[in-house]
Amino acid sequence: MTPVQKSLGLLIYDVGAFKDKTKSPEGDGFLLKLHEKNPNAPKSPYYIMLRTSDNPKPGPLTPSVVEAIGRLLFEYAESLGLKYDCVAGIPNAGDPIAEAFFFAIPPERKVKLLKLGKVKEGGNRKIEGVIGGEYKPGDRVLLIDDLVTMADTKKEAAEEVEKKGMKVACILVLIDREQGGAAEIAKAGYNLCSAFKVSELLELYLASGRISKDVYDEIEEYRANN
Repeated sequence: MTPVQKSLGLLIYDVGAFKDKTKSPEGDGFLLKLHEKNPNAPKSPYYIMLRTSDNPKPGPLTPSVVEAIGRLLFEYAESLGLKYDCVAGIPNAGDPIAEAFFFAIPPERKVKLLKLGKVKEGGNRKIEGVIGGEYKPGDRVLLIDDLVTMADTKKEAAEEVEKKGMKVACILVLIDREQGGAAEIAKAGYNLCSAFKVSELLELYLASGRISKDVYDEIEEYRANN
């Protein structure tokens, strides 16, 4: 990790975005989006809540933290040489991060900001349509989200972009939980870029005393089996 990555990684923990299972509603772990399709999957012993206070499911991220995330992701995209005409957040958590990323882009680049819709059907959340922003067929879209677990939402967003005749330049996330999402995205024909692997954050949190060895070992056991 670079010094900037380490600083942001620790900030994510210190604002309360990283939670171990003792902070879960029932004290035994967290339900993830993957449980909508796999309700019998083991609960996660940790949760990363990269949401703002105005999110439908409010989280701890302040405007300054979101700005730092957007700036780091922009610099990371620059280091990868990513080419894109539009930026779109994957709702809802990805929207403010995409906006912060967008405002980090030099104005002369003429990149456009798009907005995707999200609906709830039968208790499940689904990405539906491009509901805001200007675009044209052939535009390359950089999709941005907070993290990836199993990638269902990412693939839905990519499909909605392609329905409008645009192309997915890359799916850019802050954190990869390393639970198969990257492989699923590759299988669907898209590229995933992540600024952090969750394994890197766990090592950082252990080394800095943010989490205990017992918590680290329990999370690592869960990750090895899931």
